[in-house]
Amino acid sequence: MIILKLIDKVLAKFTIFLIRIYQFTISPDKWLPSLWLKWKVCSHKPHCSNYSIKVLKRYWFISWIPKMTERIVACTPSKEKTYDPEYYKVVFFSWAPIWVSFLQELKNDKRFDLVWIVTMPDAPSGRWMEVRENIIKIEAKKIFNKISTKDEFFQTPSSLRLDSKKYGKEAQKFQQWLIDKDPDFLVVIAYWKIIPQYILDIPKIAPINVHGSLLPKYRGASPLQSVFLNNEKKTGITIMKMDANMDTGNMIDILKFDIDFDRNVKDLIDKILVKWPKFLNNTLRNFGKRQLWEVKQNENKATYCNKIEKEDWEINIEKDSLESIYNKYRAYYLWPKIYFFVWNNNKTKRVIIEHMKLDKKIFETEKKNKLFKGNELNKAILEIQIKPEWKKIMDRESFKRGYLK
Repeated sequence: MIILKLIDKVLAKFTIFLIRIYQFTISPDKWLPSLWLKWKVCSHKPHCSNYSIKVLKRYWFISWIPKMTERIVACTPSKEKTYDPEYYKVVFFSWAPIWVSFLQELKNDKRFDLVWIVTMPDAPSGRWMEVRENIIKIEAKKIFNKISTKDEFFQTPSSLRLDSKKYGKEAQKFQQWLIDKDPDFLVVIAYWKIIPQYILDIPKIAPINVHGSLLPKYRGASPLQSVFLNNEKKTGITIMKMDANMDTGNMIDILKFDIDFDRNVKDLIDKILVKWPKFLNNTLRNFGKRQLWEVKQNENKATYCNKIEKEDWEINIEKDSLESIYNKYRAYYLWPKIYFFVWNNNKTKRVIIEHMKLDKKIFETEKKNKLFKGNELNKAILEIQIKPEWKKIMDRESFKRGYLK
């Protein structure tokens, strides 16, 4: 393997030497007809010989062959120049921990240069409300071996509003920093701040948003949970070009997959971590190469979902059907988990449902019935684990003996 890498580098350097000779001898920009051919031969920026040298330096010889072949095939004489760099500079905006895998994939992909990370400011959290670093910042420091949060590689602006009396100067400084980075793409995934138009206009190619639903369905803050709450059979990811409104930008690419009956939001996120980061990278590359095009969303089919509120995960075992409870269980399985209240020892106790497994065939006939009938569980429930307040997790029999007398 070491010998092959060495040969690859030697061939790359030798090829660069040959290209340099070409550039200074018979290149259309150098020899006699250049007075007429200059800027008319190559339609790309940078033009093919400079692009070839940059690719050889970054990827070496073996990877250079398909990349250069693709470039030459796509090149046609034109005065209009198409921006086509050897790699794309990316600024990454995010806040939620599950998106760390996207950060890692961008960092490891030579087609991209992750030049900046923007996340939320440090904030109080935990039982003692200590000020802690954002998880994206923590993980990014591990990835890039950054020791200090003062390094310009990280940015945590308090506000993006230029007209803010308190943070306006900070926003102006952030704007200039972003302009100086000269990014090709902004990649935004669950950043939790409205990004104003002046920032969306900065990247050379596009501001990109990764949305966890098949747009235009489930625009808003909780698409991953909403597909379970509404018992959808399919979901996926939408890569879109951002505009100033909420999830209304033109779609660039979509990845679809089925949702099985016994899967929950954790299973969906696990699939996200495996499939979606590479899908995003390939979409960015293909859009940058003009192999993918924008498609306008159908506003007539748009639906919306809200932020998860505290009352959303409470269930009523006297009124709610098993179908409604199971949908909520799947949606809020990871966080915050569904719960209900029971009367026990002359007190109202909160009870969390930690785990449920249902028989799909029986469920179809029992789904309109309640979770409990007297002290008996619905027939469709094969397994259930319940955690009463201040108690350990217990199975169905222990719960019946201890709570459903």
